[in-house]
Amino acid sequence: MSKLRVAVVGVGSLGQHHARIAAGSEATELVAVVDPGEARGREIAEKFGTAWAPDMGQVLDRVDAVQIAAPTGFHHALGLEVLKAGKHVIMEKPLAATLDEGKALLGALAGARRDRPGLVAAVGHLERFNPAVTALRSLGIKPHFAEAIRVSPFPMRSMEVDVIMDVMIHDLDLLLALIGRPVVSVEAVGVPVLTKYADLVNARLRFEGGAFATVTASRVARKKERVLRAFGTRAYASLDFAAQKLEVLRLAMGPDGPAVLPDVIDIVEGEPLKLELEAFYAACLGLGEDLCPWQDAFEAMKVADMVQKSVAESLANLKID
Repeated sequence: MSKLRVAVVGVGSLGQHHARIAAGSEATELVAVVDPGEARGREIAEKFGTAWAPDMGQVLDRVDAVQIAAPTGFHHALGLEVLKAGKHVIMEKPLAATLDEGKALLGALAGARRDRPGLVAAVGHLERFNPAVTALRSLGIKPHFAEAIRVSPFPMRSMEVDVIMDVMIHDLDLLLALIGRPVVSVEAVGVPVLTKYADLVNARLRFEGGAFATVTASRVARKKERVLRAFGTRAYASLDFAAQKLEVLRLAMGPDGPAVLPDVIDIVEGEPLKLELEAFYAACLGLGEDLCPWQDAFEAMKVADMVQKSVAESLANLKID
């Protein structure tokens, strides 16, 4: 089978890993890396044995698929250009900078698929590919209540977006996937600390059907913590994203009657980004499509927008003496 010819657009802190994985995969040929910064572009191109181009338009006719790891503000224009060329695409999260841009991308995708029905378009919500998340989803636990905490020291990047779009959106996507119902209401508070945007946010989400969740995201913590706790019928799951560990307790019959018993969950550790990109390559080659589609990513954006509006309202009403 022929290799999938790919280009990586944007080779910053995350894009360099896109290039590494594309260069090392048996399924792909890394045709070029694209970045307007010549020094950085040439550095990454040389490191992974490929070419550098300052503009994506220079390489589109030589590739089958594009990995977009450019800043969010460029997603709309780059996505439209890739779709117009009829190429498969995976875009780093979030799908777009605004809901209007997200809607435009979905409309363009629908048009592109009329000409090429098998066109693959995914968004890089890589936590879906965390082995602990994969294990949790396989158990079929439908949470009635969930708590997600995702905090870390300030990263000195992604300063053009708030912590909701930068960090919290991972958990919003996962909660939508786990609970399987839309969010109907949001109450949120947040504060800007080191940027002009909210750097610390806590949100309470209520889902259609009555499930609810609390989500905390911060990029001003002393240390990293990324955990999810889900409570369903007769079952409780605690997931550590960084350690790729999953603990599950169930109410079951023990030797002396009803008891809370642990499930033994065997997890094969793996790099989520590599697992995600290998799934993308497989989908492009017609070998499966276990990905985060653009529509799912747009639904996460809609919830993020609800959180942003609630945070803005809480800040407008904040009074500090």
